[in-house]
Amino acid sequence: MSVRPVTAQAGQRRKKMGKLILAAAMMMILSATAYAESYGGIPDRFFSYLRQGQANEAIDYLYATNKWVVRNEDQVTNLKAEFSKVPGLFGKYMFHELIAEQRIGTRYAHLVYLVGYERQPLRFEIKVYKPAAEWRFQGISFDAKLTEDIEKLTNERLVK
Repeated sequence: MSVRPVTAQAGQRRKKMGKLILAAAMMMILSATAYAESYGGIPDRFFSYLRQGQANEAIDYLYATNKWVVRNEDQVTNLKAEFSKVPGLFGKYMFHELIAEQRIGTRYAHLVYLVGYERQPLRFEIKVYKPAAEWRFQGISFDAKLTEDIEKLTNERLVK
């Protein structure tokens, strides 16, 4: 087996390749960071509270992100009461996954999540708004009708 000497061209190609690999790695890191910070981290932090079984804190956090959202205490109390029933009805929180995202320009988004619980999945819809530099909570709803909607959509497609 003979060893060939490294030519100047081969050395330059290795340097270029190393720079390309470094640039690609940096782009991956930056894009992952941007994704993690999407919508000011509001959905991620909200679901983090739910994962820890802290539904009241999750609701309080959302409302704290936007001083302009009318904080109707009866509405907040009812929302917290509904959230507190979820573990008893559906079991332990397992995961959340973004399944639909509708952006209006660059400053408003309606996010739909599949949220897995032990018994069945739920649909959570979170609306966020960015009037200036930071994203703010704009609204939330949840229901257990996701599986019914999927079944209806599937049957409609079969008929066509």
